[in-house]
Amino acid sequence: MPISVTNRANSVAMSAKRIPVARWTVEYGDNSEPKPVLVPHAWAQDIPVSCEGPVVYRAEVEVPRDNPSLLFHGVSYAAEVLLDGEPAARHLGIWDAFEVPLTRAAGKTAQVEVRVTKSGGPTYPVRDVAGGFLPYVYHTFGGIYREVELLSGEREEPPQRDCRVEVVGSHLYVEGQPFYARGLLHWGWYPEIGHPNPPEDTIRREVRAAKALGFNLVKFCLWVPPHRYLEILERENMRAWIELPIWDPTDDPAKQAQMAEEVDRIASQYAHHPSVIAWTIGCELSESTGPDFRKYLVDLVRNRTGCPLVKDNSGGAEMYGGDPREFGSFYDFHPYCDLQFYPLVLDSLARWPRAQMPTLLGEFNDADVHRDLARVGDELPYWASSMPELNEQGVRWTHELPRLVAESRFANYPTKSGHAQLMESTRSRAAFIRKTVHEWVRARPEISGSVNTGWRDTPMSSSGFFDDWGDPRFTEQECATWNGPLALFLIPQRRPPWKHGGNRPGWVDPWNRYPGQIFWKVGVHSEQTVTGGLIWRVLDSEGKVLARGAEPAVTASALEPIEVGQILWYCAEPGDYAIEVEFLGARNRWPVWVVPPGPISAGELFDPAGRLSGIELHKSGVCIATSPPADLAQRMAAGNKLLLLLTEEGCSPAPFWREAGYEWQSGWLEPFRDRWERLLPVSCDRVIDPGAFPGIELETLVNRVDLRTYAEAPIVARADGLLVTCLRPCGGLGITPEGISANPAGHELLVNLLKALER
Repeated sequence: MPISVTNRANSVAMSAKRIPVARWTVEYGDNSEPKPVLVPHAWAQDIPVSCEGPVVYRAEVEVPRDNPSLLFHGVSYAAEVLLDGEPAARHLGIWDAFEVPLTRAAGKTAQVEVRVTKSGGPTYPVRDVAGGFLPYVYHTFGGIYREVELLSGEREEPPQRDCRVEVVGSHLYVEGQPFYARGLLHWGWYPEIGHPNPPEDTIRREVRAAKALGFNLVKFCLWVPPHRYLEILERENMRAWIELPIWDPTDDPAKQAQMAEEVDRIASQYAHHPSVIAWTIGCELSESTGPDFRKYLVDLVRNRTGCPLVKDNSGGAEMYGGDPREFGSFYDFHPYCDLQFYPLVLDSLARWPRAQMPTLLGEFNDADVHRDLARVGDELPYWASSMPELNEQGVRWTHELPRLVAESRFANYPTKSGHAQLMESTRSRAAFIRKTVHEWVRARPEISGSVNTGWRDTPMSSSGFFDDWGDPRFTEQECATWNGPLALFLIPQRRPPWKHGGNRPGWVDPWNRYPGQIFWKVGVHSEQTVTGGLIWRVLDSEGKVLARGAEPAVTASALEPIEVGQILWYCAEPGDYAIEVEFLGARNRWPVWVVPPGPISAGELFDPAGRLSGIELHKSGVCIATSPPADLAQRMAAGNKLLLLLTEEGCSPAPFWREAGYEWQSGWLEPFRDRWERLLPVSCDRVIDPGAFPGIELETLVNRVDLRTYAEAPIVARADGLLVTCLRPCGGLGITPEGISANPAGHELLVNLLKALER
């Protein structure tokens, strides 16, 4: 018996009378006795995770006489409700509330039975339902996972929509004030309770923790939170973005029609929340959804909610394929890329002559770290178990944790005690990535905000701002420079080189320089119109002020990045320095490494790629090669010394920054160890393939660890008389300066490599 769900569910919180129905029994179909449970409830590890049900819940209720009904705030996924053994209602959908009339039992004691079947099994496959992303994070969940209430009396009318967001050109305004989205992506992963309906104290605690790190918006990625979450956000003066739970759906029209019905009910029931300033219909939808389906849902959600920010496809067809026609009132991209390419990718997403709308980065800037595998292995939570009944792979495309906690050297004695160094190294790398990318983003006026991936570590990723136990990974101070209402950044200094008869894109490295005159420009992005002057200092490695200045006051208009000052400093000596800047209380700091210039010499160059211009040749010395010479073995047998700078041959593709950590074994590369500003100009997109050097035993000096699979591969290695690296002293990837003379960090790296080989 289908039921009709209307906006009446909107007014539940204001019903004249309501009584929680929390005490139930549950039967799992295994011929065992009914077990008492408290609702909200998900059956979690009570039965194998692959079991879809039906699971039977029962409760006895004293039914009021006046207009009685039973309100279910959320059941996953299919619910068949029986009243005194007779069918009363059937409902499909995880995220919307539904009412069951109890008129025929008014004034009596009634037996309520709910038969629940979860998605993910043969009856309701994952792609056939609006199940969101949780099945890909861990698995599907089943149960009466939200509250149930007994209603009676007159219902109040649903509250009026109170959408407080306004779009002016490409800028956003909330409650009449300029707004820049500083968002955090939330997948609804709550392993402690096994379902996405956390208690109020949990919500309040995590909202305040995110707010303390500078975030002003939560994006509910492919799930719909309980109403109290949005109410708490409103009280904390934070905003919400609801991304409806459609991801990689089936192309079956009937199944998509069912999803559309659920979207209609969700939009109707959540339209009144003033904290919600943006909606997206789904995420990275690619080929499975046609333009008619997406356009209908955009129009439907906009009409139901009155929200001016509605988009059909977070991520967009330009990035994720599918029919190129897109609908909605803002641009939404998901740039995930290696750090040296971020500015170029961001520039490629600029609006140019396209329609003027806000641009939001709906997901981006993930930075996986080495999670505490040792602790995970010691505690062995169900989501890391190798037991299929607890942790079957399901639809997940990666399912590495069970193997890792059993096999990884970082999770097992006697070596796991050393994993702390990799944890801190990757944490500091992630902090550098977050800060650097956001400075580049805040410098671009067409971007109206972004959403960082992600809230918390999950079984499939370790890119959370909070770890597997919900503890913050970064301090408030680490986030303050880039994640606040005022953000200071360095403006790129352009230096297009002349190559093969014309200019190529080129930039000056802001962090690594040669002695002499050094110049920086500083910009600010403000969420409010402000007037102030820049104060700057140059410090040595001991904190002594070497130079200082105060620039004339400028007015920075809201949401419009602007240059606020220039720094010109003459550096006489190589060394470690820093620049500090301040503008109206906002602060930032960048390290500066000044390296000695000078010629680099070699006995021979083997450079088919033509990348080693500027190196002097002498009659004796090391051979520097950009690909393995055919007579490599003979050279080594003759005692010749060879430095191999690999870019293609002898390598395998691998990002340098994404999903990667590094272990350093060599003291002579210590100036580069975990010094991310120094490594960015020489970063590569390869690892060494030891199989490309048959008969040569390579010793790894710098080891790349894949932070999702924990596969290991060298990026610096050696054998007798041979030093091999795929780091790039000559730069040339993305924004890295091309050529040794233009790349001070590359120059110093090459000097260190040659010294090591000549010892």
